[in-house]
Amino acid sequence: MFTKKRLSAIFGILVIASMVLSACAPAQPAIQTVVVTQVVEREGETVIETQIVEVTSTPEAEETEPPPAAISPEFKNPDTYTVVTGAGEQETLDPAWTYETRGSAVESNIYEGLVWYERERTDSFVPALATEWETSEDGLTWTFNIREGVTFHEGGTLEPHDVAYTTHRALLQGRIDGPHWMTYEAFFGPDYALASVKDFAAAVVGKETYEDLSSAELVQVCEAVQEKIVADDEAGTVTYNLANPTPWFLALLAQSFLGGVTDQEWMVENGAWDNDCATWQNWADPAAEDSILFNQANGTGPYMLDHWTPGEETVLVAFEDYWRTEPMWEGGPSGPASIKRVVLKDITEWGTRLSMLEAGDADYIYTPPPFFSQVEPYYKTVCQADGTCEEGNPSGYIQVSTESPTPAITPAQFNWSINVEGGNPFVGSGAVDGNGVPADFFSDIHIRKAFNYCFDFDALITDALNGSAMQPQGPIPQGMMGYREGEEPLYSFDPALCEEEFMQADVDKDGVPAGEDDNDIWSLGFYMQIGYNTGNESRRIAAEIIKAGVEGVNPLFNIAVVGMPWPVLLNSRREGKLPIYVGGWLEDYHDPHNWVHAFLHSNGAYGRITNMSPEIAAEFDALIEEGAALATVEERQPIYEEIQLMAQEQAINIWIYQLLDRYHFQEWIDGFYFNPAYSDPSYSWIYALTKTAP
Repeated sequence: MFTKKRLSAIFGILVIASMVLSACAPAQPAIQTVVVTQVVEREGETVIETQIVEVTSTPEAEETEPPPAAISPEFKNPDTYTVVTGAGEQETLDPAWTYETRGSAVESNIYEGLVWYERERTDSFVPALATEWETSEDGLTWTFNIREGVTFHEGGTLEPHDVAYTTHRALLQGRIDGPHWMTYEAFFGPDYALASVKDFAAAVVGKETYEDLSSAELVQVCEAVQEKIVADDEAGTVTYNLANPTPWFLALLAQSFLGGVTDQEWMVENGAWDNDCATWQNWADPAAEDSILFNQANGTGPYMLDHWTPGEETVLVAFEDYWRTEPMWEGGPSGPASIKRVVLKDITEWGTRLSMLEAGDADYIYTPPPFFSQVEPYYKTVCQADGTCEEGNPSGYIQVSTESPTPAITPAQFNWSINVEGGNPFVGSGAVDGNGVPADFFSDIHIRKAFNYCFDFDALITDALNGSAMQPQGPIPQGMMGYREGEEPLYSFDPALCEEEFMQADVDKDGVPAGEDDNDIWSLGFYMQIGYNTGNESRRIAAEIIKAGVEGVNPLFNIAVVGMPWPVLLNSRREGKLPIYVGGWLEDYHDPHNWVHAFLHSNGAYGRITNMSPEIAAEFDALIEEGAALATVEERQPIYEEIQLMAQEQAINIWIYQLLDRYHFQEWIDGFYFNPAYSDPSYSWIYALTKTAP
């Protein structure tokens, strides 16, 4: 039994029946019954509304409507760039702790590393806090000359020991599910790409758990880290000693988590670790608010922190003693930042963001694909990702960068072993009783496949996302080594197959398929919650489509969609409480390893939360580590293709979409370019932007 709901009716019109006109009769208007489904605003909430209506069609072509009347925002605050986001604030301002897009984007304006990206390129770098560098023939030793005359925002002078200290602190702080699996891997090898410093420390000395380490062994761990990053203040250099050739090492150094250089003396004065190997464990794996850089900052970047008032705004101001005196690239910026003040607000309500843009109170607003159609009529200048632009509506007011191929994949991520300790509202009763799901619900491959077949990819991508996305075939995005060119994704919307998979499941583990068992989910039903971060409308709609598809095959199935503030969602995910949630991954560096490790390795940022069965996890781990250890494309390509296919066959997640994004600015903002490596291109490097009165 199933009810076939074709969800591609969302945002569209489906003709159900129409009158047949006589071939010899004059053309007459036809009465049609249609289903209209659309996104509407109601009492501050965005909802999906459906109604059946009769409309009269006409054979006569309608006249083309003239362009909409011009909206002329008032030019305000000429020295201020106001950014209005809508998917959540940063968790912290500590670059060594941050591993999410909002925080990384803010911090990259405050802190700098040794190198930075060359404008829109992801494979070419310009000197930043280093003036030059050299690499050993075997690719294992990198030596950087550190720039002289650079001042920190709080007055200290940059020296090589600051750079080394920053990296020592980052690796030894190593909070759970942070970014440093990548740095452990680079400095110590693939076997050390672990989820936290405690796992890493145990591995370094060969102990089962961190708690087993003696005081001497803790010192040994710290000394091993310090031997990998060595400063020479007299020579003016810092040397990095890697375990394996790491083609993406410069990309790591361009990221704030490894490259956000801090002033060692200022850090110690403010209560941070002092680089003494006897005490590092006192600062290991902290909560976000326990870092001294939680809500204060001291970098060398073009902007300094003015204040962060959680729930209201984050404000940056230009650092007038910024060191850069020569353009970053031909025609690039130099000297103090042109825009003197940056105000970042997070407003989840779309109508408020749009009103701020129309009034000139915002220079940029976050615009999810479901709302593209509301601003498209006002596109005055339309620019492509390659920088070419053309004129749109002369009466418009928006400058848009469109069809930007974001290196980000959004899946609905399953948790095969849900944490129910102390109770868990996301799984209801936690039992197979119609009122919840058990902790191992998604360990059943038939459940995972059913959720995939019940998802209407076309409804989301074609209709909800205005075609500005594509369906992935796994964790590796299109155009990257490991993508199976010419192969279609394994899953498409098919309620019959969805029902079949649900009926083959054996959630109560009694050896009887659910379709033949009065005590399993097909007869009893289930209840669970699916999470997404409040303000991200694309993810909300994806969650709603999951709900509609699954509930459509059995009226006893019940899924509640729950919007959560970004930090709350991240914390719930880290705790393993979420049975399923709609999230996303933005690459750290452009290599398939960054994707497969994150999603599929048992110690990956998301793989750890997926909690795959030991057998499947071991198979993925071995393939991932083999791929990382090889050097040539010819050797690596078949391994990543195998991983890509296996990720689909095992239905690890619902691989929902890869976005082609758009960035909406006022016409008076100049200098924007699209770099997919930036956490958020609209405000990751504000230094390149200018604001000019129309």
